[in-house]
Amino acid sequence: MGASQNILSKPSLIGLNIAELQKQLEPFGEPKFRADQIYRWIHQQNADSFANMSNLSKELRTGLAEKFSLKTMKMAAHEISSDGTEKFLWQLADGRRVESVLIPDGKRTTICISSQVGCSLGCRFCATAQMGYVRSLTAGEIVEQVLQIKKQTERRITNVVFMGMGEPFLNYRRVIRASEILGDPDGIAIANRRITISTAGITTRIRDFTEERQPFSLAISLHAPTQGLRASLMPIARKFPLDELISSAAFYLNLQKRRRITFEYILLDGINDSPAEAKALLRLLSPLRCKLNLIPCNETDLNFRAPSGEKMQRFLSILKTGPFAAMLRKNRGQDIAAACGQLFVKTNSNGKKRFIRTASPA
Repeated sequence: MGASQNILSKPSLIGLNIAELQKQLEPFGEPKFRADQIYRWIHQQNADSFANMSNLSKELRTGLAEKFSLKTMKMAAHEISSDGTEKFLWQLADGRRVESVLIPDGKRTTICISSQVGCSLGCRFCATAQMGYVRSLTAGEIVEQVLQIKKQTERRITNVVFMGMGEPFLNYRRVIRASEILGDPDGIAIANRRITISTAGITTRIRDFTEERQPFSLAISLHAPTQGLRASLMPIARKFPLDELISSAAFYLNLQKRRRITFEYILLDGINDSPAEAKALLRLLSPLRCKLNLIPCNETDLNFRAPSGEKMQRFLSILKTGPFAAMLRKNRGQDIAAACGQLFVKTNSNGKKRFIRTASPA
């Protein structure tokens, strides 16, 4: 039996909360506090094996190792950009692959993590969409991206953003479960407000997220100020139109009085970057408590490019007259194709190139 099959035959304990760990420990006849100890070993100590859990009996450690696994992902490649951004390619237990990105910025260190292998939404400017949808990640596979990067880099992670591969709100329950573990003070302990879940506009889930009073931050990928243009760039807008999306955003802000939404807008030369579109965007977002990140389009094989610096500044200057904060984000990790919209993993011999250009094996 191969190694990946061995891993698959033993469920991982990463992704379980303490109550679920207690349930898994029942056959061992252990007191409930053992689950707390194991949970801290996994998330605070970042243990790679049960043998390291020194405050457990040898018998229990052996029993756990026979029945369960911990880390299930292997680092298949790792690249470091000239600006310090790092990109990781992970091989999952079933042989599928996903990418994560670490972005250092002064005192802040952000990890951009994936929620699915591939994506079903088909956004025209996004490399991940070219993979199609393969499967959703488990809560454990989502959390493990953060644990593995912490282990590899020895960095303190201050922020996590669900802006990697996949549409988080199409893997909603697992993404929420992973976020709860990431934000648990007894676990990885990242502040809830610094865990940002981004959606391309699954409005039914935005309403669930709102009604459940989820403590995590919300971001919406907008990319166009009108329904027609948005639907031409993002097919999901045909199912969830722009007016419905803005209504769901207003619903969120009405219930979450102390929150604001981050809108992301990729600038595509000659497509959505005119002064008229800036004015339409200004009208669309002015009633909302929000901030707007403008993102220059990053190089992929999809024949889109960023506007000139002059055009981007003209676009920004119009938005600066509005009541919300607007900023032009810096491109990070372009030389290793780690920037927004560039993540893509070749899944078979007939696939397109994978956007890790000079990958070094782990």
